Amino acid sequence: PLQDDALNTGHTISAFRYNNSTRFTSLTLNTICRSAAHKVVIMQGQTLHLIILAGVLLLLCQSNAYKVAIIGGGISGTFAAKYLAQYDTNNFSNSESGETRDCLLDEIAVYDVSPPPAGFAGDSETRENSDTETSTQSSADPRPPNWQGSRVASIKLKDGSIVELGGSIIYEGNQLVVDMMNGDPTRLKKGKPMGTGKDQKGGTNAKNTPSGFGIYHGEKQWLLNTSFFSNYPSFLQSILKPLYLLWRYNLDFFRLKSAVKQAIHSFDLVYDLLNDTQHDVTYFQSPMEIWDVMKLKSLAGVSFHDFLDGLGMYRDKSLELESSDREGYWWDWRQWVPGMGCMRAELVSAMTLNTYNQDLNQMNGLVGLVAYVPAGGELFSIQGGNHQLMESALYQSKEIYDSSSCKSSQQRIQRHQKKITSVVASENSIELYENHESLGKYDVVILAAPLQQSRIQFLVKSPMGLDEAVLHEMPLGGVHENEEKSSSLDVTTNEHGQHLFASSLPPSATAPYTSVVTTIVSNATLNATHFGLRNDEPWPQSILVSERGKILEGITTLTILSIENGLMKTFSSETLDLEKRNIIFGRGHVVEYVQVWGGEENGKYGGATPNFGGGRNSESLPYLLYDGATHWGKGDMGDSPALYYANAIESAVAAIEISAIGAKSTAKLVARRLDLIRPRKNGADHNEL
Repeated sequence: PLQDDALNTGHTISAFRYNNSTRFTSLTLNTICRSAAHKVVIMQGQTLHLIILAGVLLLLCQSNAYKVAIIGGGISGTFAAKYLAQYDTNNFSNSESGETRDCLLDEIAVYDVSPPPAGFAGDSETRENSDTETSTQSSADPRPPNWQGSRVASIKLKDGSIVELGGSIIYEGNQLVVDMMNGDPTRLKKGKPMGTGKDQKGGTNAKNTPSGFGIYHGEKQWLLNTSFFSNYPSFLQSILKPLYLLWRYNLDFFRLKSAVKQAIHSFDLVYDLLNDTQHDVTYFQSPMEIWDVMKLKSLAGVSFHDFLDGLGMYRDKSLELESSDREGYWWDWRQWVPGMGCMRAELVSAMTLNTYNQDLNQMNGLVGLVAYVPAGGELFSIQGGNHQLMESALYQSKEIYDSSSCKSSQQRIQRHQKKITSVVASENSIELYENHESLGKYDVVILAAPLQQSRIQFLVKSPMGLDEAVLHEMPLGGVHENEEKSSSLDVTTNEHGQHLFASSLPPSATAPYTSVVTTIVSNATLNATHFGLRNDEPWPQSILVSERGKILEGITTLTILSIENGLMKTFSSETLDLEKRNIIFGRGHVVEYVQVWGGEENGKYGGATPNFGGGRNSESLPYLLYDGATHWGKGDMGDSPALYYANAIESAVAAIEISAIGAKSTAKLVARRLDLIRPRKNGADHNEL
């Protein structure tokens, strides 16, 4: 009796005509809503019950119905919220008639273990229970014990200094991040990389002020140190430093620079494809499709060492820990020319350890290039902390709806501090739980956090006619035909009676992330003798380490943030004990903050960067992890719940901009599923792209 050529709004109605026992069950509003026109056809023999039902359905149509939940309030989750808001509001005006309909998304709820920013649900309670004068964490504290939260986080010290705990620098070519900044120029302003938001006395050109970078090899030996350039004027430094690196690394300098330039050009192409909603082929189903179109897929499957071999870059195995060759070859001309070095073992290796805490055998070719990209362009941080990117994304999402012409005025953007422990799919919705508390039912759920860190049970209810209390594991890795030969139904069929079973997850979805510890200290006095420097010699502002330096010193990076206050930051694989800290920072140092990515007791649930496995872990999951339409045998995707995975893109490479690309790819697929955008079907294929 109801029209069925319409948009799903996610509400489910069950009604009964008791006078003749005719049953109407699981009628979705898909059957009565299309744009602003809502029609209900009442069959002969209508009763008062059906008239009331029709009125209720029409009211629900006016309120719309799609509800989207996002698990994770980091870059992926908050950026996805903004992209969904844009898709929802950009396509609902009828420019010819001037008519408008209500927006199709009733709610975009972002769940995270961290407190929400000001102006969102739950904020007042959080602020009432915290001491804002003594609070040091400006983004993600207080977090529940042993829960990691976003890897883009900043800490505000008592003296007002702001220090990045995770993702610290942004590259000028990161278009999605720059677009987010352009959407909120008041809140998001460029600041100096590795800055603290406070002016340093004496300026950057003062004598002995930390400057440049160095690569420490341990036992008082430096492979590279550019701090001596600080004695020259700034304009001379900009000329002399590149010339020095060119002399030291000669042709390798150009080889890697050329490869990075080509990779950047490929990345620039992806933005046009992500912005294209007209061609079906630009809706990428998995990250591997993106890398394939960009001609970078092969790089993701090889180690960075192998990739550099392919470029013909010089390799000095005497500097590698895993090599038995401890002496250079006599015919190697570089060891006979003063000032020559090995770019691979020095600069490239140090940068990958600094960014990902993995050596060149662990890195794949793609992520290795991404790690080196910042060496060739302008870098910056967000004034006040990079965490403001996430906060601003939520504010911009809210402002998009506030300034739209949506008929209803409810607050669609929600932000909740919750720990999602279970995700349970049924035929018509996906329900989220925090322990035993239901947090609501949604049409689409986006997982915007690493799957192996989420601590979530993904379950599916039994089909209609069976006991719904019996839950089954959600087939996140897809399904495959059962190959066992048996007449027993409990062996050869799944809960739907089909010969299909869940496939195993790829290593990228199960391998633990790399452990990283961020330590912030003040009142530190670096031990020049320990590092083989004179007391009157300038320090590098950034001290990177070689593979050997990492083993001997126990750190991967040391950054001098303020020499006056002795404010410094280190990255390390493990927590630095008191003895190690005293050696590096002196006995008078004060530990301001320690961030163990993953938690002290539950490191398996955290970590800062994926384990790339030298290209062996590059196979990714698709963005669509679970499709209710397929699982329940429905033809229309819009009528069935779905689970998407924005962080699938981290299988091959991880960075702030990469998370934004994953967010936009996922939001685009969700928008198409919910009919917020409609591509043409006659687009080009991937080869043409």
